[in-house]
Amino acid sequence: MSRFSDEAQNFDARLSVVMYITLGFFLLLGVRFWVLQVVNHESYLVKSNENRIREIPIPAARGNILDRNGRILVDSRPAFNLIVNREDLKKQNLDDLLFVLRDNLGIDPDWARQQIEDPLAPKSRPVVVKQNISEADRAWIEAHEYEHPELNVALQPQRIYPLGPILGHVLGYVGQISDAQIKAILPEFEGARSGDVVGQAGIERSHNRTLMGKEGTRRVVVDSRGRFVEEIELVEPVPGQDIVTAIDIDLQMIAEEKLAATKLNGVAIALDPRNGEILALVSHPSYDPNLFAGGISPEDYAVLRDNPDKPLTNRAIQDIYPPGSTWKTVMAMAGLSEGSMKPNEGIPCGGGISIGSRFAACHGSHGAPNLERAIAVSCNGYFYRVGLRLGVDKLHKWATAMGLGKRTGVDLPNETPGYVPDAQIKLRWKKKDDDPADKKYRWNDGDTVNAAIGQGYDRPTPLQMVHAFGGIAMDGHFTTPHVLKTARSNGVEPERGFEDPNVVDIPLDPIAFKYVMEGMRQVVTSGTARRAEVPGFDVCGKTGTAQVVSIRTGATGKQKEHAWFVGFAPKPEEGRLPEIAVVVLVEHGGHGGTISAPIAQAIIAEYVRKTRGVVEGAAADAAAGDEAIVGVDSVDLEGSDEPAEADAADTSGDPAGVPAAPVPTIIPRVSTGGSSTPLPAEAQPPQQFSPLQGVMKDRPPAAPPPVPAGSRQ
Repeated sequence: MSRFSDEAQNFDARLSVVMYITLGFFLLLGVRFWVLQVVNHESYLVKSNENRIREIPIPAARGNILDRNGRILVDSRPAFNLIVNREDLKKQNLDDLLFVLRDNLGIDPDWARQQIEDPLAPKSRPVVVKQNISEADRAWIEAHEYEHPELNVALQPQRIYPLGPILGHVLGYVGQISDAQIKAILPEFEGARSGDVVGQAGIERSHNRTLMGKEGTRRVVVDSRGRFVEEIELVEPVPGQDIVTAIDIDLQMIAEEKLAATKLNGVAIALDPRNGEILALVSHPSYDPNLFAGGISPEDYAVLRDNPDKPLTNRAIQDIYPPGSTWKTVMAMAGLSEGSMKPNEGIPCGGGISIGSRFAACHGSHGAPNLERAIAVSCNGYFYRVGLRLGVDKLHKWATAMGLGKRTGVDLPNETPGYVPDAQIKLRWKKKDDDPADKKYRWNDGDTVNAAIGQGYDRPTPLQMVHAFGGIAMDGHFTTPHVLKTARSNGVEPERGFEDPNVVDIPLDPIAFKYVMEGMRQVVTSGTARRAEVPGFDVCGKTGTAQVVSIRTGATGKQKEHAWFVGFAPKPEEGRLPEIAVVVLVEHGGHGGTISAPIAQAIIAEYVRKTRGVVEGAAADAAAGDEAIVGVDSVDLEGSDEPAEADAADTSGDPAGVPAAPVPTIIPRVSTGGSSTPLPAEAQPPQQFSPLQGVMKDRPPAAPPPVPAGSRQ
């Protein structure tokens, strides 16, 4: 009996233990449920929604780009793109997917992997792996929706450039932002994320933030396999602002046509010197931005990149050139302003000048011309002597004050500063182990003679030259060259116009201004640029024939001289301002008066036709210009005393330790502001030049005196 009682008691005890354990388990389970459903309710609710609600970005249409009269230069059209939702690849074998993309849709698997595995791209953002897909591609994707729910077709805007290569360097092109651009935190890409299409060149890049707009969002419900179920919210994108440029497409087409007719590379720019608006800008050869709009192939890009004519380089702002005799306008303003000569002073030409054992010749013998005549006939001997009187420090002072040898601040990317002479500039080409005190690195009179006629160490860009001439024509009023005229309102951002933060006034000597203007007018009426004349519009200008290498003028092919014309119209007078400034540079074109001046004439004549009606007699006068003096501003000399190692020198930046030269008093019109953000030095395009170009050559031995008749030999 007791034994049964003990067993009963043990059973009750064991049952109680089991009950308490069970109760404890349920208590713990209840606490856990309470934590999950009450304490962490919001957290798990968000995770639950993330599993079934997806946010799909909707790209904003980029703003259109128009010319000053509202004509379309760039717009966008709808295009179907193939996108991959990376969230749906969690259970997918990426290698298998890449195999499918390659075999069925012709997509490079390496490129697709790079896009899909981009560590900077948010997982929630779909990746574009093929743009502008065909109807056949769309049909295949729809037919395989269940096997590959991660593949989707998205209707997205694609850039269209209806003019093809016309204005290619001004407009630029678009492409996906790179990891390097994201990491660099560049202002034009502020707010852009991996996978965004942004401007990569031209005003597409410099005004990217204005053109981009703001993307929208589409929130949809998807099932466990990522397939669309329903849409629950739609936030419409905000399109980018349309940009109205200062470009006049009529002037642009004339410049394009005339420059292309030379079958040579070169630059033509027209701007309004009163406000800096760029009316036309040609850099030839150009490229077709449409190649980039749909994603350029590596093969097509290699063709452009490796082309020796450098079609991707904007020669107007990225290449630097010796300005030749166009530089004499700068010399004249500097020399008169500094009192180095008087306007009516006759300075001997002498057929050239001797510097030690070297001789710099003039192309003729002009007696002792005054300033106006020296400019009109482009007398080298006159300006050699002016240069020696002026000196390199004062030349540097005035050249830099006029904006030469530094960035203009134009609203186009990758502008290079170029350079102008200064006493320390030769140190830029010093070899690492050379002694900086070596005499070959010292500025000398031969260098000054070279610089006085736009050779040697003068290397501005074409845009700098027309900017300087325009400022001189405006009596020292220098405005920033720019392409943007206005950005139209898009309903969110207000309309805005271009605001110039860099306008400066240089007080020019009124006597110097008067005589330089008259000299430049005579260049067109009776000098080297008669082919630039437009009847009734008083064109002023200066030609230049700049040596490319240190050889005798008259070379051919890639060693032939560069042909320059820089000018403006009409001639400034009381109550009348110049309205258009033009630069034309034809690489290896020979004489500026022969090949560049007629191109400038055509551009100016078109401007007159548009603003005043048909130009009477312009064609007849241009034809009569065939009798113009050919090559009177050229240099028929050879040789140089510059160090040979300078050929391979790096010209980016300024020489270390060079003291700043004094500049004329500059009166800012606007006290704040700055130029466009420059790229790092390594991002600048390589400079193409030879600082050995010059006019110095060994003087030939003197001829023996004539023997009098009847004397013994």
